[in-house]
Amino acid sequence: MILCTPVMVAAAPCTGTDMRPRLTPQAEAELEREVARMPFANGNHWVARKDGRQIHVIGTVHTGDPRLRRVMRTLAPVIRSADAVLLEVTAHQSRAHMNRIMRDQSVFLLKEPPYLSDMLSPPVWNHLAARMEADGFTREQVRRMQPWFAGFFLDQSGCNKGLGSERGLDDRIEDLARRARVPIGALEPSGAGLQALASQPIREQARVLELDLTSQMNFDDQVVTMSEAYFDERLAEGMLIQDWTMYSDLEVSRAEVKRLLDSYQDRLIDDRNLAWLPVIERTEGNVLVVAVGGAHLPGEDGLLNLLAQRGYAMERAPF
Repeated sequence: MILCTPVMVAAAPCTGTDMRPRLTPQAEAELEREVARMPFANGNHWVARKDGRQIHVIGTVHTGDPRLRRVMRTLAPVIRSADAVLLEVTAHQSRAHMNRIMRDQSVFLLKEPPYLSDMLSPPVWNHLAARMEADGFTREQVRRMQPWFAGFFLDQSGCNKGLGSERGLDDRIEDLARRARVPIGALEPSGAGLQALASQPIREQARVLELDLTSQMNFDDQVVTMSEAYFDERLAEGMLIQDWTMYSDLEVSRAEVKRLLDSYQDRLIDDRNLAWLPVIERTEGNVLVVAVGGAHLPGEDGLLNLLAQRGYAMERAPF
């Protein structure tokens, strides 16, 4: 699952292309209808205003791209003039949490059965164990891994440098704010995103991992489609196409795929959006910048719609 399997390192060249130009006329029409029904489907920079306060909500990508230089030229005046910048987590928090995970195996190991070898089919389990052994893990460590953590290390695409890469938009915004002496804060404790992944029922995690390792589709196409949609400020298009195409080469019902995707969406996106609102509203300052992953912005339970429901006037801004 592209969105819920954050890979660490890309080991293969990117072979993907944007799927949007390849849609049939019928699929294009359906995509247009679904986007029209989605609140705040377009735009990576919005301003929420209420009671003399401005909140600049910026949808980010966590990995690097040369196009971000242009984006930063547009956003730099906003960041420099802010009273505070809020990120999902700060770079220091993120590094400290990753170091803890590497030091403390109890964070990602299953403490009791069923173990990973019990939940995956034998061919998939043997394939996974061999891949992880090549990365330095013992077979026993792999057997006891929580499925989300095994997925964390899998490289299903050669296009995404992963969470470990520097200079995503979050990094750039934080660096500029620090140089401009703008106060920087976090919307959540470090590791909250990974804890959200871990909170998914263990057999659902294993099912996603099984499907990821079984699917022969070109995951690069999904990554490129999401990236191009993001820089077109039409991320919802990429998200919807991902939902349509995920595991489409497998004999798995779309109802099951939807259930797995909804479970991911609820835990990793929607629940965190709700948890961030009180943090945003109690942060001092008349002008705030809130920079979070782009997938958090659109939709009924997206951060933009939640702010609108709380009486903020919403206006799209340059990106």
